[in-house]
Amino acid sequence: MIIDWSVTDIKNEIRKITRAATDPRMDGYNTWGYKQDLYRLLWEVQDALSVCDAYVDEDKFVAQRTFELLKRKQKS
Repeated sequence: MIIDWSVTDIKNEIRKITRAATDPRMDGYNTWGYKQDLYRLLWEVQDALSVCDAYVDEDKFVAQRTFELLKRKQKS
């Protein structure tokens, strides 16, 4: 299969939405719409993951993210 997408590009687009959603110069009417876009993306990814197979060491891969989040929370 030819990979015709870029994870980096997708992440950059998400960062653009996040910047807009957290812009202190914007009002809640606008930023709420941007946050809704983030939720729509989250749900799309969750739906996609729900139909994928499980893989060896997948739990370790996911646990690493959880560990990183916990470390970040301890620093703040």
